[in-house]
Amino acid sequence: MISRKTLCSITATWLCGVVLLAPQSTRAQTAEKLSTKYVPDDAVAAAYLSPRQILTSPEWELAPIEVAQAAGLQYVGVDPLNIDDIKVVVGMPGPMGPQAGAAIELNTDFTIDQLNPMILNEFDAKEVDGLEVYESRRPPIVRLHQAGPRTILVGSGGYLTKMLAAGEDGTGQVPSLASRITRRDGVTLLAGMQQIRPLVTGLLRQNAGQLPPPLRDLTEFAEYADALYINIDYAPMSGSLMISAVGRDEDSAAKLENVLNQAIDFGRMMATSEMMKNIQGQDPVNQAMAKYIERLGTQVAAMVRPERSGKIVTVRLSGNVGTTGVLVGLLLPAVQASREAARRMQASNELKQIGLAMHNYHATYNTFPDRAIRDDNGNPLLSWRVAILPYIEQQQLYEQFHLDEPWDSPHNRQLIEQMPRTYGDPSAIVPPGHTVFQVPQGEGMMFEDSGQIRMRDITDGTSNTIMAIESSAQAAVPWTKPADLQIDPSDPLAKMGDNRPGGFHVLMGDGAVRFIANSIDPEVFKKLLTRAGSEPVNF
Repeated sequence: MISRKTLCSITATWLCGVVLLAPQSTRAQTAEKLSTKYVPDDAVAAAYLSPRQILTSPEWELAPIEVAQAAGLQYVGVDPLNIDDIKVVVGMPGPMGPQAGAAIELNTDFTIDQLNPMILNEFDAKEVDGLEVYESRRPPIVRLHQAGPRTILVGSGGYLTKMLAAGEDGTGQVPSLASRITRRDGVTLLAGMQQIRPLVTGLLRQNAGQLPPPLRDLTEFAEYADALYINIDYAPMSGSLMISAVGRDEDSAAKLENVLNQAIDFGRMMATSEMMKNIQGQDPVNQAMAKYIERLGTQVAAMVRPERSGKIVTVRLSGNVGTTGVLVGLLLPAVQASREAARRMQASNELKQIGLAMHNYHATYNTFPDRAIRDDNGNPLLSWRVAILPYIEQQQLYEQFHLDEPWDSPHNRQLIEQMPRTYGDPSAIVPPGHTVFQVPQGEGMMFEDSGQIRMRDITDGTSNTIMAIESSAQAAVPWTKPADLQIDPSDPLAKMGDNRPGGFHVLMGDGAVRFIANSIDPEVFKKLLTRAGSEPVNF
C-alpha cells in the first residue's frame, strides 16, 4: 500500500513536471481576459496556467512529453495534455483553517472516479452542504467536486462552496483585477493587498531589524502597493518575467520605485564586491576581469530597473538561458551574503535579549540565575533558560512548567517543542527544541557547577567576562535541559565556530554581544571565560 505522503510526493512531482519540464511557448498573445469564474470576492491571490499549452509549445518539442503523459496517467489518472487550464485561488484563513482551492478545466469528459485508486482511497464520497464531494479522511480536510463534465474543483478550509458561488461578475479586489488583465503565455499570479496589508506589513516590520539598512524600506512594500501582478514565461529563447505593482496612489508608486532602486543598487554593490574578492594583484588579466565585473554589474542592474507609469511600477526581464544564468550567477553571492548578514544579526539580537533577561533577573534577585533550577537536595531539574522565561516575555510558558520535576518528566517533556524564538539560532541546523545558546560551565567561570554568582563576584569586569556562548550545532542541547558547555582547558574552542563563516558570537557579562574569530588565541579565550582571574585581555 502506498502511503499518503508518497502519493503527495508523486502528485507533486507530476505537477512540477507539467510546469517545469516544458515551459511556455511563444504563441501570440490574445485579447482574452483572465477568467474570474470560481474566484470568490474574498480571494487574496489567484494563479493561472495551462498545462496543455505548456506541453505543446514548439520551443519545447524536445522535452520528454511522453514521460509526463505516462507519469500523469499512471500516478494520477489524468493525461496532462487533457488539462487546458488550472486556476488556483487563495483566501483569508477561516474557521476551518487556510482557505484555498483550484479549478481544473479539461478538454475531454472526465470524472473524479477516474483518478488513480490509490488517491481515491484517501477520500470518502459524501454529501456536504448539498454537494456531492470526495472528502479527505485526514486533516487538513480537502474536498473534490465535479462541477461539470470537464471541470473538477478542489477546495480546503470550506472554500469549495465559495468557489462555486463565484461567477464572472465578481466585485472583490482579485476578481476585479483579473477581469481587466489580458491573458498571456506562461504562469500568471495576482495578489490583492487590501485584506492582507496589516498581516504582511506586520510580518515584514517584525523582521526589519535583521535586514541590512539599504533593504529595510522593503518592509513597507504592502503599505505602498495595492496589488501585485506577475507573469512568468520561461521559454528557453524568449523567456520573460514581468512584475507589476499597483501603488495605492502615484506618491506611493514613486516611493516603491525608489525603494526598489535602493535594493538594486545594494545588490549590485554586494554582488560585485563579493566577486572582486577573487580578483587580486595587478596582473593585466585580473585587472580586465575587474573591469568586466563592474560593467556586468552595471548592465544587470540596468536590466532590472523598475519603470513607473502613474500608479504602476513594473520590472521586466527577458532573454535566453545564458542571460538568465549570468543574472543568477551575479546575484547569488549577494543573496548569500545578505542572508548570512541577516542570520548573524538575528543571532546577535537573540543573545542580547538573553543578556537583558539575565540582568533583569539580577535586578530582581540580586544574583544571576543558577545554571539550573534544583530540587531540595540540589539536583538539577531544569535549565537557567527556563528560569529567565518571565524576563523574555514568556511568563505564560514559564507557568506551564512543573518546577519541581526534571526537564524530561512526562509533563515537562511536552513543553520542549514550545522553545521560544529567543533560543533559536537561524544558522544552526539542530533538532527541534535544541539550542546552541549555552553558558560556559566550570570552576572560576560565571556559572559554576552549582550556586549563584553576583555582579560583585565578577572582579575581572563584566565587559571582560563571557556570560553565554553560541556553541557549535553538534554541541546543541534541549533548551530545557540543565546542560551547558563543559570547557576543555586543553582545547577551549573545541565546541565553537561551525555555524557561520569565520567565528561565533559570545554574550559578555555586561550584555554586549561580540563576534569571536575562529583564529583567536586559545589562551586569550580562556582568559575571557574566567570571571576573577585578574588576567589582562587584549583582543
